[in-house]
Amino acid sequence: MFNSLSALPTAPYNILTYLANNNENIWKMIKYNNYDALSKPNLSMSEKLSYIWKSGAQEDYSVFLTNIVGDAICEEKCILKCYDYYIAATDAFISTPIFAFDFLYGVTMALVDKDGIPVNRGDLFINELLATLNGVYIGGIGKLMFNRNQTRYDFSRSIIADSKKFTGVQIYMSTNMGDTGSVTSCGD
Repeated sequence: MFNSLSALPTAPYNILTYLANNNENIWKMIKYNNYDALSKPNLSMSEKLSYIWKSGAQEDYSVFLTNIVGDAICEEKCILKCYDYYIAATDAFISTPIFAFDFLYGVTMALVDKDGIPVNRGDLFINELLATLNGVYIGGIGKLMFNRNQTRYDFSRSIIADSKKFTGVQIYMSTNMGDTGSVTSCGD
């Protein structure tokens, strides 16, 4: 009986629903592509969850549980991707999944008014994400953390999604997951 990572498949969705319940600014930055996005009305829970793509055409969605997005990216839209990036095995019972958060947006919407001053939309996303998720239990045996002592993959960086019109940030956070799996046998 060894680790089967039973909490892994639902972890990204758990993360997004936690964000939907506990952070308004991230969802405002996803919906509103203008400079005054934070002064716009809050979204309802059902509206936030309606942004999550499940199947079919992607252009009407902005939140994805996969690292690949085919037809959703346009010039003036925010995209949030949340997915497991890497899994490091600690031993037979514990692993450290690293979750990636890609936050992409058009360059003409790169700034947001925050308390009367212009701030970078990506920097604000990182700040809001860490303020909301750092230290939160998402399933498994540990808490989601931004902690280089847990894994060297916990870091953030600026990214360019294409050569001229799209930019964004990436942040990686990790947790520990483990279970005893199920009893299996090859021939009994």
